[in-house]
Amino acid sequence: MFNFFFILLFLINGLVSLSFFILAVVFFFLEARNATRAAAKRTLVITGVILTAGLANALMMRYAVVFPKVGGYDLNSAYYLIINLISAVVSFFTYIFYLRTGQGLSKAGGAPGSLLLDPERTLKKLDWKWILFPVPFLVVWTFFWFGIAPPQPTELALAASPEGDSLMAYVYTFFTASFLAPVTEEILYRHFAMGLFAKLFGDSKLAVILNVGITSLIFAIAHSGVVTEDWIKIIQILPAGLAFGWINKKKGLEHSILAHSAFNTLIIPVSMVIEFIGSGWN
Repeated sequence: MFNFFFILLFLINGLVSLSFFILAVVFFFLEARNATRAAAKRTLVITGVILTAGLANALMMRYAVVFPKVGGYDLNSAYYLIINLISAVVSFFTYIFYLRTGQGLSKAGGAPGSLLLDPERTLKKLDWKWILFPVPFLVVWTFFWFGIAPPQPTELALAASPEGDSLMAYVYTFFTASFLAPVTEEILYRHFAMGLFAKLFGDSKLAVILNVGITSLIFAIAHSGVVTEDWIKIIQILPAGLAFGWINKKKGLEHSILAHSAFNTLIIPVSMVIEFIGSGWN
């Protein structure tokens, strides 16, 4: 069945993603290249970790985890292995721009940026209150909202859910949800995108509100295609985007990554509880 709303969100997400990459490259050569020269080696280390994680993810999907064949999706196929390997290699280069441009724009706009990319700061300055405080509220909101509007997974979501209860299925699920997704999404949607909008809008109170709000909406739209009614997922994930955006603005990239990771890690058992309750009602 033709889903106009999903097609619209898909096109918006694609256009935004392309625009982000172009602007990351442009501002890298205009401003960030020289301003972040001291962070070049650390950036390569981080993008090397992202590359390694992406390659590991591709290999796990092909050889270690069994996915159901749903519709036209077969995530265990050689086709998806090649696509995921190419995506991992491309990410190595694109995230160099997102990290360094985001760092340059964040620092220029008065935001903390990344602790790892700042030679004068260390991870010892992590503030765990900021990281952990919003997580229980976001989990409760998800449980509450999905209880009111139960989501129905799309064929893609079903095809991307590992079959069985094997150890590797759980390793894969937690690896992607607790590490890979938080790292890549926070670098793009908070570190870079918020630095970009700070450059465009300024740093007034209204500008910060617009910045956090717009990047959170973009982040939510990027999660379309997971459930059949995309607005249900957008409403569920939007508060998380707002929380991570505010954390990033006040404390920086590593704080929003860890908060995102904690939320994703806890939401897995919550999702299992929701599924169990739903099956009991049926």
